[in-house]
Amino acid sequence: MTREAALFDLDGTLCDTSAIVHLTQGPDRDYRAFHAASAGCPPDAAVRAALEDARRRGLAIVLWTGREFVWRDLTIDWLAAHEIAWDGLYMRLAADYRPAPKVKAELLRDIADDGFRVVEAWEDDREIVALLDAAGVTSVTLVPSPA
Repeated sequence: MTREAALFDLDGTLCDTSAIVHLTQGPDRDYRAFHAASAGCPPDAAVRAALEDARRRGLAIVLWTGREFVWRDLTIDWLAAHEIAWDGLYMRLAADYRPAPKVKAELLRDIADDGFRVVEAWEDDREIVALLDAAGVTSVTLVPSPA
C-alpha cells in the first residue's frame, strides 16, 4: 500500500540552523560541532507550519537529512522536544561522505520502497530540489538557505 507523503529536509529547512551554519563553512569546517549544536536550534516557523498543514491534509510526514545515522538519537530527541510527529526518518549511513545528491537519490528510493509516494517537499539545497523535480515530485519548495 502506497501512502502520499510530504518530505522535509532537516538542517537549514525544518531545523533553523542559521545561528550555527558558520560551523560548516570555511577551511575549518566542523560538522561534528554543527550536528551537536543543532540540538539547541529552533524549528523554522514557516516550515513547521507547512508540516502541520500537510499532516492535517492527511499526508504522511517523511523527514530526510544528510546527517549521519550516528546523530539519530539527537535528531529524534530534537523532534520530540519540539513535538514534531513523523512517519519516516531517513538518514545518511555512518561514514558515508558522498555528495548529498547521491545520498539523497538513494534515500528517495528507500522512501519509495517503504511505501511512501512523495507529492510535496521542502528543501534548502538547489541540487536536491532539482533531484526532486526530476523524480516527479509535483510540489517542491526551496527554503532560503541561512548562509
